[in-house]
Amino acid sequence: MRYNSSYLLRRIGFALVTFFAAITLNFVLPRVVGGDPADYLASSRGLGSPETIKALKVQFGLDNPSLLYQYKQYLWQLLHGNLGISYVNYPTPVLEIVMKALPWTLGIVLTATFLSYLLGWLIGVKGAWKAGSAFDNTTLFGSFFLNSIPYFWVAIVIILIFSLKLGWFPMGRAMAAQHDIFTPWGKTKDILHHAILPVTTLMLASIAGHILVLRNNLMRVLSEDYMLLAKAKGVSVRRRKYMYGARNALLPSFTGLMNSLGHVIGGALTAEIVFSYPGVGMLTLNAVLNHDFPLIQGIFLCIAVSVIFFNLLADLIYPLIDPRVALE
Repeated sequence: MRYNSSYLLRRIGFALVTFFAAITLNFVLPRVVGGDPADYLASSRGLGSPETIKALKVQFGLDNPSLLYQYKQYLWQLLHGNLGISYVNYPTPVLEIVMKALPWTLGIVLTATFLSYLLGWLIGVKGAWKAGSAFDNTTLFGSFFLNSIPYFWVAIVIILIFSLKLGWFPMGRAMAAQHDIFTPWGKTKDILHHAILPVTTLMLASIAGHILVLRNNLMRVLSEDYMLLAKAKGVSVRRRKYMYGARNALLPSFTGLMNSLGHVIGGALTAEIVFSYPGVGMLTLNAVLNHDFPLIQGIFLCIAVSVIFFNLLADLIYPLIDPRVALE
């Protein structure tokens, strides 16, 4: 299938408008919180003189109370690829701080996302194919149960069982205190060992929805005329199950997968707080508590770019995998 120019221009134009709106909201929302970061920074470092506070306001562009002036300065810095200087981590650039935290979040969230979709799809296909069986009823009950409870509660229960009770895994953080003295292979094992519980929590928090969505999609597909025709023609069960049934049932879930990938950067806020994991979620919490405007804006800008990019990518890929979609 070929794209027409009007379709591409509309999709890209919509993404750009959404990006501009996200930038504007990204500027406004942190300032609604209130508080003066220059006062906070000066007092927290024992530099609370009026001269110091004034100098910090000038350096951070807060000397002019006009939001329009600050907005222009914000856009100008973005055009030059500068996300600003963190108030709390002064004088470290925001981009450097975010890039240090990003790999930790991507590691656990990407792993949990792909595992939850893979297991959810497999369980959903088997449950729909054997609707009403003990396996289907058990997975449905488990899915509804997991869907009804907050995943921070799941994280706490997992910590209580596997960390406090059994002692199999650490209670939190991304590495042991003696991590630096380990061999390269020892460091890798240490990081993986600390990541197991956060990944398990995130996977359990999302797998139920994938199971239910795919099961319902496949149940609908199984009632289609072409599935009955394939059965009448003697097509093998395996081919009908995966090539005709699951393949078409997976198409609506593709958008959900791309949307999940778009939220990967900011998708582990609660889990990172519970496990004290040094990712973007924990960074966001500290930035909000400390009124660190540049850091808050830098984090949410990265999240906005990720969401918009993957939604645009889904719009461009979906017509290629489903020819029934009209490019109008």
